[in-house]
Amino acid sequence: MQSFITEQCNHLSVHAMPTRKYVNRYLHLGIVNEQGRIPPVVFAVIVQLLFKVSSGTAGNGQLQQHLWSMYADEIRCELEHKGETQLASIRLHLPADVLPRAEARTHDALKLLAEMLFGLGDKGGFDFNEAQIQEEITWAEHHAGYDVSEWDKVVRGRCLEWMGYAGRARNDELEQLHRSVRDGELQQWYREVLRCPLHIHVIGDFQPDVMIAQVMNIFLPSVVKAEEGVIPPVMGNDRPAEHREEGEMMLELMDVQQCKINVAFTTGVTYTSSDYPALFLFHSLYGATPASRLQYELRERKQWVYQIYSTLDDYRGTLHVTTGTSSGYVTDVLEAIDAEWLRICSGDITEAELNRAIQNVMHYVQVGYDLPEQVVTLHMDRLLNHVQMTTPQFLEAISGVTSEHVAEVASGMKKAVTWIMYPESEYSVSVQEVNHE
Repeated sequence: MQSFITEQCNHLSVHAMPTRKYVNRYLHLGIVNEQGRIPPVVFAVIVQLLFKVSSGTAGNGQLQQHLWSMYADEIRCELEHKGETQLASIRLHLPADVLPRAEARTHDALKLLAEMLFGLGDKGGFDFNEAQIQEEITWAEHHAGYDVSEWDKVVRGRCLEWMGYAGRARNDELEQLHRSVRDGELQQWYREVLRCPLHIHVIGDFQPDVMIAQVMNIFLPSVVKAEEGVIPPVMGNDRPAEHREEGEMMLELMDVQQCKINVAFTTGVTYTSSDYPALFLFHSLYGATPASRLQYELRERKQWVYQIYSTLDDYRGTLHVTTGTSSGYVTDVLEAIDAEWLRICSGDITEAELNRAIQNVMHYVQVGYDLPEQVVTLHMDRLLNHVQMTTPQFLEAISGVTSEHVAEVASGMKKAVTWIMYPESEYSVSVQEVNHE
């Protein structure tokens, strides 16, 4: 497996992976909002304004033409949280030697990304009209933290807020965004975005020293200029976590068609821990794959749920089980989730099941490692976690995990909170029936 060659200067890091595996060249610009140093919703809106490409937006028709002239794919912008750190990922890929002028087109694409990020600073202003800003505010109201139409994310977000990982309430963040726009503070926050750590990944068939030098020449002058002057104080996202009792169950009435459930566990294991491979294998056995116990027992055998899965949060040391079911099955589903966890804790894992889980994990990671975007994601995870373990080393560690180690890690987990979103209509009917009796 190839690896990245890295060079760092100031808050700019360039990571080049020379390979002939792909016909395209892949460019990835990562902007890291460390520990919510910039209010997350403000950061998200600024990134959206900088990198949103739409032919229907004034001035972006020319940008689309520029992309087409490079035979480049569309620019994609994604935002995600890695624990308390926020990451903006801007991705672009273009054909390499199968079309002419590969080096010149790569140079143009890198210059385009630099211009989109730093161009407004070089021009001395955050030049977006009111309609553009209002469009992104509307987007933020629907997508800040999670999309309200994606109930899995909503119910998982409730558990994170309860556990103290959501530093500011959703409404508080949106109010801060409106205040920043009203008071003309977006320009100041934009300058702070330019001071964030930048990670540029390039994957393709090229000379790595030449590519790294090219990226440095394009980005570094603007990086140095952005660091000039005194950095004004910025607001963090932290607030003291309230004391919570472990294992609490919360019921929230919502306008939903079925009950939405999220069971949140604390694992006591992070990405840097020697127990992480065993935890990842537990995750695979428990609920991460179609062959997992929760999928088989609750979905296939008992047919209580349409979908159930576990999500592992490496940064916060948490694991979530998320599902939906009818109100009549809620108790049964919760008891089954506990029962499968306790079975693994007791060491009830056959050798065949363990070997199948190991093979599934190795296949998942190896297939993912063949995808350029996943290669970058894995590398960014290691960088943000300050982990030296490579993917081959992780796979080697997975292959050596025993059932005893999996049971030990599972036994160290604690159930933090169970959150149930209950249909308002069914709850009202139940209350009326009781009152009538």
